[in-house]
Amino acid sequence: MDYSIKKEPLFVCETIFDGIVEQPVDLDFSLPDYCPDIQNILKCQIRPQISSKNISGDKLYVDGNADIILIYLDEEKSTIRCCEHTCPFSTSINLNNSVQDAIVIAKTKIEYVNCRAVTPRRLDIHGAFSIHAKVKCKKEKNIVCDIDGIGIEKKKISSQHNNLLALGQQYFNIAETIDKGTKQPDIEYILKTSVNVNLQDYKTLQNKVMINAEANVKIVYISDLEYSNVEIFEHSIPISQIVDIEGVQDDCNCDIVIEVLNHNINIKPNDNGENNLLLFECKMEATVSAYEEKDVDILTDIYSIDYESEPKYEKISISNIIDRLDELNLIKGNIDINDNNISEIIDASGNLANIKIFIKDQKIKFDGKINICVLAKDENDIPVYLERLIEFSREYSLNNKSENIFCEENVILKSCNCRLIGKNSVEIIAEIQIGALIYVENKYMSVTDIFVDEEKPREKDKKAAITLYYADDGEEIWDIARKYCTSVDKIKKENEIDTDKLQNRNMLFIPM
Repeated sequence: MDYSIKKEPLFVCETIFDGIVEQPVDLDFSLPDYCPDIQNILKCQIRPQISSKNISGDKLYVDGNADIILIYLDEEKSTIRCCEHTCPFSTSINLNNSVQDAIVIAKTKIEYVNCRAVTPRRLDIHGAFSIHAKVKCKKEKNIVCDIDGIGIEKKKISSQHNNLLALGQQYFNIAETIDKGTKQPDIEYILKTSVNVNLQDYKTLQNKVMINAEANVKIVYISDLEYSNVEIFEHSIPISQIVDIEGVQDDCNCDIVIEVLNHNINIKPNDNGENNLLLFECKMEATVSAYEEKDVDILTDIYSIDYESEPKYEKISISNIIDRLDELNLIKGNIDINDNNISEIIDASGNLANIKIFIKDQKIKFDGKINICVLAKDENDIPVYLERLIEFSREYSLNNKSENIFCEENVILKSCNCRLIGKNSVEIIAEIQIGALIYVENKYMSVTDIFVDEEKPREKDKKAAITLYYADDGEEIWDIARKYCTSVDKIKKENEIDTDKLQNRNMLFIPM
């Protein structure tokens, strides 16, 4: 028997690698000549910055620099000092298989840092950070949606699919000379800097995405070494960027993530010799996935009315985005300080730790911790550094009862501020951006082929034109038609019914 198979091509984003590697940091170095001796170490930080990610064959190479930032009190004046040291790093990750046309999403996380002053000018630092890498690529799936032939009966279901049109990444750089102005004191040297990016809107054109975003720069600096006067300067930079991604179509839907890979800020005197200018350079990466909503027919069962037949099946899964989260949350908490009386808060910062996600009973829950770092002065105006953990939890309702729900999260700490409550307590106010794409995964047994044996006609009762059948509540017309070698449409027409499943016990006329 001649029959034709019709397939529907679907495109999905497939994660082909998801793993974590740890990068050690072991360092023995001496302070530069321009740095005074160490009296007391306040904080030693590692700031890993990724500069490149490349795939060659079955290897992923991640390169970058780990900035070691030492904040300490000097031996002469007990004022805050800062010293930076940069260590390049390079790691290779085995992907097991050769990969082409893939994107790499890599994030770093500090595991631990131990630092001690061997002498007033020499440091012994041991630590580690981890690199969490995901490798994704666009994959084609061919779903059998129809098989045509004489006497072939087919059962189909319709499913919605987010059909991937394009998947790509692009680096871009922004640079600007920032005029701090004269309202704040001059900068003697910079203690620390941070940059985060907010995506505002986007527009798609053929093979292009136009992105509008904003980079928020925060600089903590020393204005007066003698009195350890610390100032904070913040500045916003608008970003307008065209990202070239092959496959993007006009007015399609996009999911866009902009990551700050590395940044650098240097002081530049103005024409009057005042340290009011800042040279800002930043390397960013835009990851874009573009898709269209598509209805797909899936052939789940098939048989021949006239001959014995044997279909072939395979398990398939189709994922569909059912919801998005993009919400800014205020997290408040108090930390008690029993060993120091605080007279002034200089600065607060933090980093996220141990983010866990739970999906149950039509709810998604985010649990996590924020490691709060507070730079302050005690009652004797001596700078001190404090660290505490505060926990947070957020829960959201889902409008889907399926058990096969999963998500891809992007949780970012946007800001961290604090204020003094008495001498032994600090109130923390943190802003956390909780972003997530929430998917439902539908699994089916899909027909891939059928073998029809024309030498074995199906046995039918030829003595009667119609057979009586007593159907139970909940029986499907498809199962009855298959049993009696007839078609679903004939049974529906003969019995004047329009449902695929019977609601009550019933007597049916089965046309033969």
